[in-house]
Amino acid sequence: MSLIPVEILRLVFGLLSKDKKSLRSCLLVNRTWCESVVSILWNDPFQFINEPSSLIIQTLISCLNEPELEVLQNRGINIEDLIMNRPTFDYVTFMRHLKYVNLYDSTSVWLMQNLGQEGKNYPLEFFVTRELCKLIMNRCKTLLTLSISTEGMVYFIDENDYVSIPCFPGASTCLSLLQEFTCCGAFDKKEIFKTMAKSCRNIRYLYIDYYLDDRKTAAPSELVKLIKSQQALIGFKLAIFDRVSDIVSALKSQEKSLTYVEFRGIEFEDDVTFESLVNCTNLRSFSLLSCDSVTDKTLEPLATASFPKLKTFIFKILPKPPATVSSFIRSNCISLQELILDWQQITDPADDPEIIETIIEHCPNITSFDAHLKIPQQLIPFLRACTELRSLTVHGKERVVADELLPQLGPLIPANMFKLNICAIWTFTPSALQEFLDTCIAPLEFLGIRECYDITDEHLDILSRYAEKGTLKYLNIKAASRITKEGLENICRVVDVIEHGDPS
Repeated sequence: MSLIPVEILRLVFGLLSKDKKSLRSCLLVNRTWCESVVSILWNDPFQFINEPSSLIIQTLISCLNEPELEVLQNRGINIEDLIMNRPTFDYVTFMRHLKYVNLYDSTSVWLMQNLGQEGKNYPLEFFVTRELCKLIMNRCKTLLTLSISTEGMVYFIDENDYVSIPCFPGASTCLSLLQEFTCCGAFDKKEIFKTMAKSCRNIRYLYIDYYLDDRKTAAPSELVKLIKSQQALIGFKLAIFDRVSDIVSALKSQEKSLTYVEFRGIEFEDDVTFESLVNCTNLRSFSLLSCDSVTDKTLEPLATASFPKLKTFIFKILPKPPATVSSFIRSNCISLQELILDWQQITDPADDPEIIETIIEHCPNITSFDAHLKIPQQLIPFLRACTELRSLTVHGKERVVADELLPQLGPLIPANMFKLNICAIWTFTPSALQEFLDTCIAPLEFLGIRECYDITDEHLDILSRYAEKGTLKYLNIKAASRITKEGLENICRVVDVIEHGDPS
């Protein structure tokens, strides 16, 4: 076994990269196996833990050289008492993935365990984390993914150099082959974006979130340069910002490679349009979530644009959708498979762009659908038209007495559907539920009736019998207020996961 080339060993162990138990069992075979496995385990050392790890920090600190250790000692950390042995391997060189928050949280735990004073070490936490980031940039051969996010941090020191990882010595080499970059937090991004635009040309996935940011630290011009400097950007996500005109325009430079685009919490200026996306013929997913000022003018360039590979369209915008949404869906009706739509209920027929009607008439290949449907006038024709459905989530605000409707739906449920989620207040008798299940040929694994408060033990008995002979694994009866503890216990024996409130 020792004659197996190291390259082959690493390929084999790479197939076990998510299986920590199997990898650890190979550590003790011999040094060659050990080094190969260690290189896999330290590829992303935080992936196997659910909580911050002081042991990882202890190992990283043991990799510091004498001058680097002296820097910590000058800040009052007695390293001599903490570092007993030098490491067997230079673990830092194996790292390929880094999330700043993982490093920071684990450093915080390490300092608390070694210095005490929980909650009072935060200036030192940022300092030690920065020194470890410098170590990684200087000694790591190649990072493939980097996430700099301070979202959710209780403390934060407003000093740029604590998180300016791409500006640290050695970063231009370490990050030269970076494939994924995430940046989120209220820190100045100008130098980060500016530096990366010069040294990082291979980013495939770029995710920028301006959570709690302000206009001074956003650096949109530098972000534009970073976008344009990439050779083949595949995925782009921008969140919570209001100066996006130039950023959206910059995406044209990536029109040959872009496949995934998402805007969340964006306030689009009046002059913004999606003209830059018209020629993105490889686009597979396009999402607009909780954005403001998405108008017909914004979407007009896409109204007749054809994206032959577009599979997913997510549009969750208030108050009402522009008419161009319907045109966009019609233009891409054959390729679309997943639609997630959300807007305020339209009460005036004159304001209805008839998006659902467009889907019913033109989109036969939908496999996953999540939207508000009028019951029954839209739901029944929708099921008749979209026979490839595998997942259906229906929202509704009106209370529906479904005693007659539910039996009608049974034969209409597509044969391949595994998820049916009714997010609306429906009431129906046990016999109506029984008839629905008897006539539904789909192997339902997920059934959601979370707002159906009128569910009783008799309903649960019917669902239990269905689960015993079928595929049901998940049941949501969150609002069910008439079930008993005994009824709930009975169905828990045959359904793996049940979401429910407190039984009476």
